[in-house]
Amino acid sequence: MGCSLMLSKRLLGLALLAACTGTAFAQAPKALPNPDLSRLSPAESAQVREARADFDKMSAGQTGVALAEAYGNVGAAYARAQLFDAAAVAFDNAAKAAPLDDRWAYLQGVVARMQRKPAEARAAFERAIKLNGLYLPTRIALSAELMRAGDLEGANRLLTTAVADHEKDPALRATLGDIAFRQKRHADAIAYINEAIRLDPKATSLYAALARAQEAAGNAEAARAAQAKAGDVPPRLDDALLQRLLPPDGTPVAASPAQAAATPPSDPRQLAVGEASFHAAAGNFEAARTTLDKALAKQPSDVVLLANYARVEAMAGRFDAARTRIDAAIKVDPKSAMPQMVRGLVLEMAGDDAGARASYERASAAEPKAARPHVALGNLALRTGRAVDAVAAYRAATVLAPDDPADWARLLAAESVAGQCATGMREAAANAGKHARDPLFAELHVRAVSACPQATPAQKQAVLTVAETLYKGSRANIAQASETYALALAANGKWQDAAQTQGAAVYEAARAGDQSAVAEYREFYQRFQQKQMPAHPWPDSHELIKPPRPQRNEAPQKTAAPAK
Repeated sequence: MGCSLMLSKRLLGLALLAACTGTAFAQAPKALPNPDLSRLSPAESAQVREARADFDKMSAGQTGVALAEAYGNVGAAYARAQLFDAAAVAFDNAAKAAPLDDRWAYLQGVVARMQRKPAEARAAFERAIKLNGLYLPTRIALSAELMRAGDLEGANRLLTTAVADHEKDPALRATLGDIAFRQKRHADAIAYINEAIRLDPKATSLYAALARAQEAAGNAEAARAAQAKAGDVPPRLDDALLQRLLPPDGTPVAASPAQAAATPPSDPRQLAVGEASFHAAAGNFEAARTTLDKALAKQPSDVVLLANYARVEAMAGRFDAARTRIDAAIKVDPKSAMPQMVRGLVLEMAGDDAGARASYERASAAEPKAARPHVALGNLALRTGRAVDAVAAYRAATVLAPDDPADWARLLAAESVAGQCATGMREAAANAGKHARDPLFAELHVRAVSACPQATPAQKQAVLTVAETLYKGSRANIAQASETYALALAANGKWQDAAQTQGAAVYEAARAGDQSAVAEYREFYQRFQQKQMPAHPWPDSHELIKPPRPQRNEAPQKTAAPAK
């Protein structure tokens, strides 16, 4: 293979060993430091010492989710005391113990930002989004890092794809307004900021942004009127994870350019939902129910609380209780898309695919501009063997969110399964041209051509050059870039290089402790060893090819809330 792939012989040997034996090289945790507490007040010092003592007691003999929670709790205590170096080690170890939990990647990014390490913050936020693209604070935090690096187009695309899923979030609109202003799209900036003000009238800092946009647009009188209302209250952003890192007085410890990413939650309902989700993700269902019960005592007919209660019960495997909660939510607001989406999720988890499909269709009818119901319908169709229906559903999602590479990836996968790879090639080529600076669309183009039997030798050679460039420039997801390059090498008959490069992908997944990814990457590795081209752009076991049925949370259940 030569030196171009930047792998030492020793590292390559480990990669091939992992591929052949399935051994996972889990990363060992770093030693958790005992930071200097002398600058803290006696009360703060006592709190940190108590948190460390709790960690030392509760982490003994633990692995996986339980160990990650222990590291997360002590990391939060260190962050509240602004002991960021120790907090960073704690969250790094939490991420190693539970590598598929986006919470720890997000908090790694937050702490890296506090440490003034923008490259590390960006990489962590990117990992968090790959694990969970629906948590809005992660998108806003990553957009801030992209803006800092001058990638306004990337920041705009990242957030515009989230608008339909977050209809009532002022911070999202405020950040989009900031991006539009920087791009000199002054009319768009004014529209976004006015919408943010409508959603959060108390956010007086938005008037200063509005004044700047009005002045740039040549509306001097409107600018003066807005400036007269300007204050220092930022737009609301409900971020239950960040709330755990705030000092006791609630003062934010970091801020994004849009003053949104570090804003403490001000909506008690959304804070309750965030806390309940946090507990449920860790298998602590009793704490999640207690949180939601307290919130429902004040707002017994709140659709959002009822729907999220249904989600928690489904995660716990209590499907009858989940149906009762979601039916109550739909009764309160039968025209809302959100409870129908949750109902579809609950029914799909319970094995009722027909009922789930009907619920997703009702959600789509209730919110025609939202892509998520179409994605859910596409996942359900592809999982149940209806590839042509999946193509139609995913295509509808790309129409509604044309700049979201994730939806185009789903469509490409479904087209491959449905025998429509030539169409997928043409679309991928068009998108790569339209988004010439976006490596995600370039990757889709490489995979589409490399895996399609109808691709010409010239097309395969062209994407091989693109794949090599992506591989050499990769920093955030080396395993994924390695596999894309390996697929292109195989498509051009370079079988030995393809197998060796795919071995690097196996190694990277094993080093991260991600056993499911190891199995996926090994699938292509074995094919390349046998000089066989894969049937699809991704391994047959990949979730894009075989979307999994939503499952209940398999984390060990707890009966007490984690220490704060």
